[in-house]
Amino acid sequence: MQWYEIKVKTAEMSIDAVTYILTEAGANGVMILNPNDPDFTNQDEGKWDFYDPQNIKLDFDGVLITAYLDKESIEPVLEDLETKIKGLTAFGLDIGLAEVTASPVNSSDWENEWKKYFKPFRLGRHMVVKPSWESFELAPDDILIEIDPGNAFGSGTHETTSMCIEQIEKYQPQGKTVIDVGCGSGILAIAAGKLGASSLIAVDIDETAVYTARDNLANNGLGEIASVRHGNLIEVVDEQGDLVVANIIAEIILILLGDIEKVLKPEATFICSGIINTKSQMVLDALSDKGFVVKEIVEKGEWVAITAQKRGA
Repeated sequence: MQWYEIKVKTAEMSIDAVTYILTEAGANGVMILNPNDPDFTNQDEGKWDFYDPQNIKLDFDGVLITAYLDKESIEPVLEDLETKIKGLTAFGLDIGLAEVTASPVNSSDWENEWKKYFKPFRLGRHMVVKPSWESFELAPDDILIEIDPGNAFGSGTHETTSMCIEQIEKYQPQGKTVIDVGCGSGILAIAAGKLGASSLIAVDIDETAVYTARDNLANNGLGEIASVRHGNLIEVVDEQGDLVVANIIAEIILILLGDIEKVLKPEATFICSGIINTKSQMVLDALSDKGFVVKEIVEKGEWVAITAQKRGA
């Protein structure tokens, strides 16, 4: 087997979708270089991305997503990646250059390469996200989330994840059961747990994500209150939550909304993101059709997060 560094030149709109495609191909995490990321450029608010400014200069208009794959042969993988990325146009996504390249690397090289991109950063009012090897002087009211780069998918740097965490913080999970649908790295469940949730259920259809989330929750001292499950939501969750969060694309939210409704207690809160702004109205319409009351709509860049409340029985 050989490790390969995969680089994808794409558009900002397709970051989440391309990341998902790379994760399905076997990547445990991705590295995103996005010169237009608001959390990177808006440093006066104390929100830092993982990138050093010297490492974020691109010679094209768009974003660069890097992943590492361990494969016997890379050519069929590249063909599959190119086909799937080009297929994103059917969902109305701008894929930019959609250029996919691969180069062989030694495993020790890429493991060390990750580290220069990952630095502590602030998120929400009190959250500090950092990799384990970095030191950070916490303020008295800071809340630490520790996630390493091999588990970067859902690390908090992307607008969709950061909006979810800000909404979780606002809608107060203290003493509540929180369900994270499509948990990825588990960062949303970790945030809820750090904010006082009494019970955490994290679900993902990707088995690698389940292992990653389980490790991250345990490493953040939340293993005893967390249950991480592999499979489709309604098939593996029969409990109901006070707060349910889903950071997945609009089309999947629409497919899962009926199941999400079943795992929400009456008058419970539902936070959803991963919604490109051109798709937000169809999510709002679907929520209305299901009897949800929309409490708040938040936007960052091209992305939207919606917080809604399930009507009481």
